[in-house]
Amino acid sequence: MNTLSNMLTSSLPSYELNLPSTKKKVSFRPFLVKEEKILLIAQQSGKYDDLLRAMKNVIESCFNDINSAGDLPLFDIEYMFIHLRAKSVGEEVNPTLVCRHTGEKISLNVNLLDVEVVYPKNHTNKIKMNNNMVINMKYPSVNIATSQDTKNPTEYFYSLVANCIDTIQIKDELIDVSSLSKEEITDFIDNLTSEQFKKIQRFFKTSPKIELVVKYKTSDDVEREVSFNNLTDFFM
Repeated sequence: MNTLSNMLTSSLPSYELNLPSTKKKVSFRPFLVKEEKILLIAQQSGKYDDLLRAMKNVIESCFNDINSAGDLPLFDIEYMFIHLRAKSVGEEVNPTLVCRHTGEKISLNVNLLDVEVVYPKNHTNKIKMNNNMVINMKYPSVNIATSQDTKNPTEYFYSLVANCIDTIQIKDELIDVSSLSKEEITDFIDNLTSEQFKKIQRFFKTSPKIELVVKYKTSDDVEREVSFNNLTDFFM
């Protein structure tokens, strides 16, 4: 990096936030033109996987002590990126909503710093299969989400389940699933009962997520509200 570039980067402001998953405090700088270009190219592709990979790379560049952003839960990544974008470009965005009640287009004004990570009640990553077995789940990450080699929704979900099982506690034995083969994990999932598999589905359905509830008024003078729960709601 040349002297002029050093002068620019040394004068950048620094900000802090707490990671939702661990409450660990991390610091970051605004993203630069070179990083904004990465995001724009990913956004233009229209593919969510490309956007996730771009966010991972930009977060690793802008956040201190974040070397493996791809392993963080997706809700951490989305929350971090929203704050990064707010401090780099501006805190407000104006997404356009097509009201499902009236069909009209509504331009909304959203403050990104109002976005929170919501933890549903009774959510747990420890799933009791029976009296002798407990499955410990890990949350989907960028690396997990972008490693799925199928676009079939059913196959994608089964593969996601296989990649998110962390450990299996059987009485006094703790099995690290990373030590098992893909075939062993698949066979284990295939032999779950329907009720047991529903417990795993519930883990994903109730997982923490970013959320912002925005109120708006339609032409019939009715106040309505919409919930934003993913990055595409804000930026794509």
